[in-house]
Amino acid sequence: MSEYNRGSVIRYYRKQKNMTQEELAEGICDTYTLARYESGGVSPSEENFQKIMNKLGMSEETILFNLQTEDANIAKVRNRLLWLFEKGDYQGAENEVKEIISKNQLPLMYVENRQFLYRIRLVVEQRCGKVSLDHYILSLENLLKESFKDYDSKKFVNKYFYTENELLILNNIANAYGEAGDYKTACRIFSSVIQQTEKVSCMDGYKPYYLLMLNYANILGLHRQYDESIEMCRKGISWLLKWEKGNYLYNFIYNIGWNYIEKSKELSGEESLRLRKIGLLYVWEAHKLCKLYPERKENLEYIEKYFEKNKII
Repeated sequence: MSEYNRGSVIRYYRKQKNMTQEELAEGICDTYTLARYESGGVSPSEENFQKIMNKLGMSEETILFNLQTEDANIAKVRNRLLWLFEKGDYQGAENEVKEIISKNQLPLMYVENRQFLYRIRLVVEQRCGKVSLDHYILSLENLLKESFKDYDSKKFVNKYFYTENELLILNNIANAYGEAGDYKTACRIFSSVIQQTEKVSCMDGYKPYYLLMLNYANILGLHRQYDESIEMCRKGISWLLKWEKGNYLYNFIYNIGWNYIEKSKELSGEESLRLRKIGLLYVWEAHKLCKLYPERKENLEYIEKYFEKNKII
């Protein structure tokens, strides 16, 4: 974990617990040293960091998501870029990244800012066909290693803390390995990180976990692991309902329908017909939700085409 991360983690959880610096520092270090930890002026030793986290009641199963900035201007800059990126305006997002960097609106001295900006830039470049898939994977992995030094796709071992940026980068890496045909590596990363997030004791956002589950379900389905994909989608639905994010439900509901329909094509007779009917009901429900919460117009069109192609005449 970078120095900036550790200081932010301490400060974030101390405030969550309504503790003063004096209360937290007692028996571990002096208040001035703790203040320097939190400001990033010095990095705590591994021993002191563990003592602090234990005192805050944070277990080894805790995963940290992106910390909320108290600077309204920084939040505005980040949200503007995310809005462009998530609505699929890749040219706008690319231009926004260039402007943010040129104006130093998110200082690149911090690894969190580098990972936030460069991840988006890499995804945009890959989706616009400007970089090869191999280059994309290598660049993402190098970006992740700035804070996750022990990362190894072939011998993947989870770390103690994850930031939101790290989880999003891992999601992109696993997805890219799937696109490259390396199913085992993709599943290794997805399943390991998702299992870790299921142990989480404190979370500050839903988006990374949602994307990990959605893309893992996609990979499983494309490799004919239909039942496993459906189970992952059901977990995703429960997760979104917990966070009251109904606007994303259609993705998982559509995937469930897709899995039933594709599975039906490998069967015959009444069982095949039964599964196809179930699948069509899910796809149509996803269509209604997508129409109600129009995330992207092209998603609605895609669902409509799939329904028409597979409906029973």
